[in-house]
Amino acid sequence: MLLSRYRRVLIFVVLLMLDFTSACIMGDGGISTHGRVLDERGKPIKGALVTLVSRDAKDESFSGDDGAYDVGVIHAPVKPIGKLIASKAGYQTYEKTFNSRDELGPLKDIVLKTAVTPETAR
Repeated sequence: MLLSRYRRVLIFVVLLMLDFTSACIMGDGGISTHGRVLDERGKPIKGALVTLVSRDAKDESFSGDDGAYDVGVIHAPVKPIGKLIASKAGYQTYEKTFNSRDELGPLKDIVLKTAVTPETAR
């Protein structure tokens, strides 16, 4: 009876170790992109908030003097789906939905269009 109990515990521990080992071999999934935030004339926009959301993971970064940004998230090793969002006061918010790494791409320049305000609409 005691031997049978130890055998069950040993089998459970071995299976747990195999599960952990397979998770380590597969590794985490992740997705990232980088590029520049530009205005409609191709000039860099400093201080734009760029957000990458994939599954339940989120990363945010402000664009630098040259408009450069770099965002990335780690998630379970599954197909990434999510959004890339960029915003700055005075500009329309940019939003791109993606369903794969290929749709997002490793390098993504974002062009923000000037926001239409009541003053500029006249």
